[in-house]
Amino acid sequence: MRIVFIPAVLAMLLITACSTEAERKDEADKLAKRVEIHNQLGAAYLTRNQLDIANQELERALELNPDNAQSNNLMALLQIRLHDNDKAERHFKRALSEEPNNSDARNNYAVFLCERGRYDEADEQFRTALKNPMYRNPDQANLNAGLCRLKKSDKAGAASYFRAVLKSDPKQPAALLQMARLSLENGEALPARGFMQRYFEVAPDSPEALLLAFRIERVLGSKDAQAKYALRLRGKFPDSAEAKMLRTLTRN
Repeated sequence: MRIVFIPAVLAMLLITACSTEAERKDEADKLAKRVEIHNQLGAAYLTRNQLDIANQELERALELNPDNAQSNNLMALLQIRLHDNDKAERHFKRALSEEPNNSDARNNYAVFLCERGRYDEADEQFRTALKNPMYRNPDQANLNAGLCRLKKSDKAGAASYFRAVLKSDPKQPAALLQMARLSLENGEALPARGFMQRYFEVAPDSPEALLLAFRIERVLGSKDAQAKYALRLRGKFPDSAEAKMLRTLTRN
């Protein structure tokens, strides 16, 4: 009789074990979905600048799973808005300790560091983010890294990042504008003109861009082009700081 019943008992144990494992997986999936819902709500309220409600949603997400990388990343962004830099940095570090390949969080942390004058630390974070072959937003990280190098007065380093953006997306407006500025500052007015021409093909007029284009044409000695950009700047943005600067330049 024992020989007959042992397989049956084993089968029952296996069924119980499988059932328990399935239940655990189901509970884990439900928990992950609840955390994701709170993350999505928190991000939406953060975008709308409804910080109190965003905080409630993200605190709930972290109560459910303190190790969730996205919850920590979003909470860090919220704490920046609330001017609690220490707490923001703790959440960035927690996010990255849980998901080192979360390049969006790493880019955000790099921007945070750059805005606080920690330029070399920021550059290290940008570079680490860009090493991830699965990163979906490398152009944004390269652009941010370039702007950060400009803050450190590292023009060569900045240009290398902007060129990386344009290699991936030749029509990226911000990178084109920055390369035009850097080219002019380096005494390369013709390449600067080329970057500006490409910029105006893909982006609307702005006071900054029109004044830069005017300055480039002034160096090149093209009076017609100067007049064209000056007219657009005065006509579209008469009260801008750039229009006031133009008046100073044209008086000289």
